[in-house]
Amino acid sequence: MPLDPKELLLHSDALAAKAGATQADLRRAISAAYYAIFHFVLAAAADMALGTSSPSTPGYTLVYRSIDHSRLRGLCDQLRGTKPGNVAITPTVGFGRIADFARLTVNLYEYRILADYEPSRDFTVDETKVAISDAREAIAWFQASAEEQMPTSIPAPVEFGFGLLQFGIKLFSLL
Repeated sequence: MPLDPKELLLHSDALAAKAGATQADLRRAISAAYYAIFHFVLAAAADMALGTSSPSTPGYTLVYRSIDHSRLRGLCDQLRGTKPGNVAITPTVGFGRIADFARLTVNLYEYRILADYEPSRDFTVDETKVAISDAREAIAWFQASAEEQMPTSIPAPVEFGFGLLQFGIKLFSLL
C-alpha cells in the first residue's frame, strides 16, 4: 500500500508539538509534510492511470515510482502562475486550486530542501506548523479542484476536473 499522507501529516504534527522540539524534530516535520504531498500526488497519478482498486499491481507500482521530485516541481512551476506556461489547453475558469496546489507544493519542496540540506538554517515551531498546514491545504486544494474545474462542454462521465485532467496529462507526459 502507498504511504498514507494523513499518517505523514500526523507524524509531522507530533514532531512539531513535542515539548522542547529539537531542530531535528522540526526538520523532520517539514520534510514529512512535503512527503505527504509527494506521496499524495504519486497515488493520485497511479489512481488516475490504473484506478483505485489496483495499488498492489506491478503497473500501479511502476506509475507510482515513475514520478520524481524534479519532474513534479517542474510541472508545478509551470502551473503555479496566473498564466501557466506550456500547457496545451487552459480551462476557461483557469487552473484555480490546481495553481494554488502547485504554488504550495513548490514552496514546500524548497522548504524541505532547506530542512534536509541547509545546516545553517534554524526552524521555529511556528514556521514548522505553517508548513504542515500548507501541506494539508495543498492536498485539500488538489482534491477540491475536481469539482471546481468540471467542464460543462465535455460529456459525462468525467471523473476528475479539467485542471486536474491537464495536471494528470502533463504529469504522464513526463514519465
